[in-house]
Amino acid sequence: MKRLAIKRGIIALALTAMAGAEVHAASRSLAGSYLSARSATQRNDLAAAAEFWTQALALSPSDERLREQALNFQVMAGDLSIAATVADLLWRKDPDHRLANLTLVTDAFGSSSFDDALDRIDTAADGALPPLLAALLSGWAQTGRGDRAAAEAAFQVGVGDGNAMYDLFGGYHRGLALMSLGESAAAVQVFEATEASLGAAGARLTRAHGLALEDAGRADDAKALWRAALAEGRGDALLQGEFERIESGAPGDLPVLSARSGAAEAMFSIAGALSQERGGPAALLYTQLSLSLRPELYEARLLLGELLSAQNQFDMAAQAFAKIPRSSVFHVAAEIGRADALRRLDRAPEAIAALQALSARAPETLQVHVSLGDLLRREERFVESAAAYTRAVDLIGPPEQRHWALFYERGIALERSGEWDRAEADFLKALELEPEQPLALNYLGYSWVEQHRNLDEALSMIRRAVAQRPEDGYITDSLGWVLYRMGDHAGAVPELERAVELTPVDPVINDHLGDALWMVGRKREAEFQWSRALSFDPTEKDADRIRKKLARGLDAVLRAEAETGSAASVAPAPTPNGG
Repeated sequence: MKRLAIKRGIIALALTAMAGAEVHAASRSLAGSYLSARSATQRNDLAAAAEFWTQALALSPSDERLREQALNFQVMAGDLSIAATVADLLWRKDPDHRLANLTLVTDAFGSSSFDDALDRIDTAADGALPPLLAALLSGWAQTGRGDRAAAEAAFQVGVGDGNAMYDLFGGYHRGLALMSLGESAAAVQVFEATEASLGAAGARLTRAHGLALEDAGRADDAKALWRAALAEGRGDALLQGEFERIESGAPGDLPVLSARSGAAEAMFSIAGALSQERGGPAALLYTQLSLSLRPELYEARLLLGELLSAQNQFDMAAQAFAKIPRSSVFHVAAEIGRADALRRLDRAPEAIAALQALSARAPETLQVHVSLGDLLRREERFVESAAAYTRAVDLIGPPEQRHWALFYERGIALERSGEWDRAEADFLKALELEPEQPLALNYLGYSWVEQHRNLDEALSMIRRAVAQRPEDGYITDSLGWVLYRMGDHAGAVPELERAVELTPVDPVINDHLGDALWMVGRKREAEFQWSRALSFDPTEKDADRIRKKLARGLDAVLRAEAETGSAASVAPAPTPNGG
């Protein structure tokens, strides 16, 4: 078999990768590197795990477990240069190793060594490469070699055998390959046949179909195709961008220009399918392999950021999102994702600044203002949050059922800003749009209870909310608290006990249970619950009141508050979705 010459050994590569880096003394030994690698793996720190597993392998290059781990984490961290060398070591020992084969085939495409890629695909045992991906990569390797007939045959492996995935991806990639070979008219026929066999078409296939029509001199047909897809809700940001571009008269670009970018598209196709099936780590591997071949495949880079965020790799996610330029139709989604990653890194001021800048650049994009409102609300900047939500409301036109959450979220920001009348109107609007919505029922009912208003209606609303979400500790707390406020202390206790069972470390819920227990004469238990509430980091205002109850008892605190008119005003309990 003709294989790529790998010029650097694993030890040299590992040492080169760490050249100039400050490595702790404990990590310079095999044991230290191994322990550091295991620690990084346990906390899912991909970059550190890749570094330390490779460092350990450099110190013990014959260790098969170290090879396995080093390869896995180097691919997930996105360093395919080192990964290819580790993969070669693994492949020599086990020619059927799946990730080693995937990495080496990717490496072959990266250097346009299509014969080598075909050799590896053809000689891999069953299961060494996923069959669908093997067919797609074979087709692209044959395309790279200029053999159209062999390419078309490869793309049609499994097509028509009853497997929709083969029909979809086989037809899609066959059409892309024909376009890259200058055969757009033939590609149109393939796309039409694929859509007919599936009975539907997704946004990516529809975009390719339209681009083939346009390249074949049928721009009006492309416009009609895309217009219909967007009207039917089968579009996405990329398809919307293409439609706006063709309407403006600007020329389009072929979706795939080479066999190398075709292989990247194949990897991305598999990554996208896996991500929808919650195959996070596997989807991440395929996404990184795709980007190693085509760094400017920004939809893959957006997916990369999302997958990294899902694995709590927020620093890497922020970097991935930041690489999507303003010129890309995915820039808005990327900036929203980057802001969320920054927030999770405790860099909220940067996140807010990013979304504020984005809102200035994309003032007509609804989700930008919603995301900014959400972030400002989490940071308790409620006045600014309400203003951001209002900009979003101004963009929606006549409200529809799906907009209930926007009014609900603005209602929270307004309530926390002290604008109760406007907040109440928003909660009522949310319930008008989505009757019996449990979050809105809970928040409005709870707020009325705190204001000693509409208690019977509030109780009914919260009971309905609990019936819909019986495992929600916050809503169950609301039911217990409305009973307490209405003087039914005995009825409140079991509901609040249930709320504590469901959400055991919330300070407000524990505090509420303490008050109810005190009122039914279970004072020692009440003091225990108040002490628990203090241990869960309540607000300073709530903590001060709890300390007074522990020192003097609830009765004395209530008398003092009645005399001074300073009765406690406890904010509505938050809900799991950020309410």
